[in-house]
Parts: sequence; structure tokens; C-alpha cells
Amino acid sequence: MLIRLLHRLYLHGRRTVAWLRRRTTCAGAFVLVGWMLALSASDPEQTLSLQMFVVLTGLIAMALVMTLFFRLPFSLERHPPRFATAGEVFSLRVRLTNLSAKAQRGLEYFEELRDPPVTLAEFDARLRPGRANRSFRLSDSLPPIRMAQTRPEALPSLPPKGTVEVTVRVLPHRRGPLVLTGGLVARRDPFGLFRAFSRVRKPHTVLVLPRRYPLPPLALPGRTQYQRGGVAMAAGVGESEEFISLREYRQGDSLRRIHWRSTARRGEPIVKEFQDEHFTRHALVLDTFCEAAHDALFEEAVAVAASFACTIPDQDSLLDLMFVGPDTVCVTTGRGVGHAQQMLEVLAAVRPCRENRVGDLRTLVLNHVERLSGVLLVCLEWDDGRRDLARRLRALNVPTLAMVLVRPGRVTPFDPGPPDAQPDRLLLLESGRVGAGLRQLESAA
Repeated sequence: MLIRLLHRLYLHGRRTVAWLRRRTTCAGAFVLVGWMLALSASDPEQTLSLQMFVVLTGLIAMALVMTLFFRLPFSLERHPPRFATAGEVFSLRVRLTNLSAKAQRGLEYFEELRDPPVTLAEFDARLRPGRANRSFRLSDSLPPIRMAQTRPEALPSLPPKGTVEVTVRVLPHRRGPLVLTGGLVARRDPFGLFRAFSRVRKPHTVLVLPRRYPLPPLALPGRTQYQRGGVAMAAGVGESEEFISLREYRQGDSLRRIHWRSTARRGEPIVKEFQDEHFTRHALVLDTFCEAAHDALFEEAVAVAASFACTIPDQDSLLDLMFVGPDTVCVTTGRGVGHAQQMLEVLAAVRPCRENRVGDLRTLVLNHVERLSGVLLVCLEWDDGRRDLARRLRALNVPTLAMVLVRPGRVTPFDPGPPDAQPDRLLLLESGRVGAGLRQLESAA
């Protein structure tokens, strides 16, 4: 009950702070602080504090009244990118047209962004429990609440019916869909305390992709495997293997393999001969099972998976991204099957699974193991369920690289488990130092 009350107070406080930040200038914030101090110290016997309170009250009231008369009709045109990357600034080109018959000066432009709602479960996870004595300090080890951040941009003078162009810089903090709801044109009151706004709604959505870490040159373990359908499967068309020659028809050959041009020239059936294709194919297995308090580790795991998704398809091999959420997912890229961008779009939308379904993930991997050259495991824990998956892959002689995300200071001690349940290589990636941890792969290459 207390958590629910705190959640409601937090939501109201968040909206109030956001409104004040947007409406109030630095000078206005200073005046409001002075007004509250004068209010708390006002006493009929203290003439100076009472006079200060009356003067500041009148100043604030006049400034607020003057903001009520700002109405600026304008049109908005912007060209947002289709994709962005978490943690990397992207730019918006915005064209504003003054639809009024008066010149406008001293304006500012705000890009209006929609932040995702904070649910009760997320708020509860962000409270640092302390177990023995419960503390209600919001945790800073979780993903940021705000989807993105932007700053107001000063506009040049807008002539009547004129158009100006401004560049807005946006810094996305989180992966996922970033909704740009519209634009706000602001003007300060004559005292420079508060802003008045005129709004145009024009929604756009930018998909924020996971951040990526640079990887060293990789020589992934594993031998080539027979792939049913060969290159044709990799191109997503047909069932044939690699074409090598033409030969005479033999009883039992499929009519679909007849080469009709050679048959017409020779006067007897000629068929195309193929050979089976063998090439490398790796599975990138993402562990999505974690509690809400470990969402920061999950975001790091997604970033690691995205880093491999951008690197492995360039090595002329296939890559299968596998994870379990509400449904089991397997996405393939490389050798003409899709491209890394598609895999990044899938990773931008993946969400943590609160239910531990390691058994379903193990079944998904083992169902594809016959055609795999190797497995890359990105894990959030290294418990019995994950060790059992490594044990089965080891028994099937499938080279496995397991990368386990751990919280800061948890690298040692770490129990890798019995020898038969250990992968070919186990790499610990400490949250906050994941990039440095991934550079250790260079020494193993």
C-alpha cells in the first residue's frame, strides 16, 4: 500500500517538475525560490520580508498573465532519421513557417518527446530495498527512465509568412521506439521569468537501436556444417545446392532439374548437377530471464548481442539470433539472408522475461544444434540451468563461448561449475566495463 502511494506521488511529482522545467527560465526559478523564502519568513512585524513577498507575488502574477496572450500559428516540417543508436546524438532538421502577418522575434523551439510510463513494478524495482531497513532511494543501477533528452534551440527572426530552419540535437538514452509528438514554439514574458508555448502536433517515430561495442578481429571456433538448401537457402529461394555441371538424365532424377536449353540442343534429357553446401553457422543465444532489479545487466547483454550481430554476418557465415520471450524467436542473417539491420531492429524491441524459462531456451538451441558450427551464449546468470545447456553442447562437441554479465564487484568469487558443465571459454563481463571485457577476445583469437 505504501509503495502504491509513493508511486502515485512520484508520478505527480515527475509531471510537476517537467512542467516547471519547461515553463520556467533560470531567472524565473530564482524568483520562485525567493518568493517561497519570503512566504515562509513573512511576518506582519517583519516589514522587509512582507514587502519582498508582495513585490515578488505581483511580479510573478504579471509575468504569468502576459504568457496567456501568446498565440502563434505556425506550421512544422521535419525530417527525422528512421534509426538512431542509444547513447549517440542524432540531429533533426526542422523547418518552421510563420503563418501570422507579424514578424516574430525572441522565439525558442522545443522538440516534444514522449517518455514511457513508469509502472508500479518498475518503480518498486527502482527502490533500493536494503532488506534489513528498507530505504526508498531510487536506484541508479537501472536503465534511465527518460527515453531521450533534447535542449531548446533559439530561433532567428521570423518574418511574416516566412520560414526558418533549425537543427535540433536529440540524445536517446534507451533503445526502443522514440516518439516525437510535435514541436513547441516558446516566447518569454517581458520579465524573462516564464515561457508561453504554441504547439503543433506532428508525431514521428524513431527506432532507437541498441548501442554496440567494438569487437576485436574474431576467429570463431567450429567447423563448417552441411546446410540443407545450401546457398539457395541462404538467399531464401528454392531448395537446390551449389550448381557444378550438366550431365545426362538418370532414372529417378527430378524433372525440376532438367536443363531445357541443353535438352533441346542435344535431343535427350540433360539435368543440372549440384553438390551439397557446407559453411559455418553460429547461434547467438540471448538470455532474457532476469528480475526487474537486474534490468541494467539485461541492457548490457542486449548491447553485447548487438555487437556480435553487426560483426559475425560480415565473416561470410550465418548467424542465428535465439531468445525466449512471450514466444521463442530465431532470426537468421548472413550470406544473403536478411542483414544485420533487421537483427538490430529485433534487439531494439526485446524485453526481459520475468519467468525463468531456461528449459525452453535449451530446447530451442538443441533443436538447431545439428547445423551449428558454434554457439555464443550471452547470459545474465550462471546457474544450474545455464550450466546444463553448456554441458549438453559440450557433450555434442559444439564449441561454445559463454559471456556472463555480472554486477560491479561480482567478478570474484565466481563459481564456473563442474568441468563437464563448463563451455570451451567462459568470459565474465562486468557491468560498466563491458567494452574492456570484450577486448579480451582478441587474446583468445
